Amino acid sequence: MGSFAQVLAVAAALAALSGPAVAQGRYDGSWAIAIMTERGACDPLYRYYVDVEGQTVRLRSMTGATTQSAAGLVRPDGRINVTVGQADDPVSVKGRLGTNTGAGMWSAPTRGCAGRWSAAKRG
Repeated sequence: MGSFAQVLAVAAALAALSGPAVAQGRYDGSWAIAIMTERGACDPLYRYYVDVEGQTVRLRSMTGATTQSAAGLVRPDGRINVTVGQADDPVSVKGRLGTNTGAGMWSAPTRGCAGRWSAAKRG
């Protein structure tokens, strides 16, 4: 997976789980994220997993380990509007997370790629 895929992983994490998480931990848990490319030459599908705890979103590796640093924050109203990646290659992620599912749009203008993401809570 190249650096763009890593940026999309962060974008997915932010997008899918940078949605809401209130103090009660309504969105706490593990989430599976699917990123679908609808425009551009990026891979057609990326899959990622993130963990949400309170307002913090962390990426989870294939071995189940979570990153130490936060990949993003969860907003109480469920809306997200996040930009990740390098300054010269940003990925914009927007959408909404619900109690058990989430969805939205992403774009990487420098690469000419864009599409949709969806998320499902796993536990």
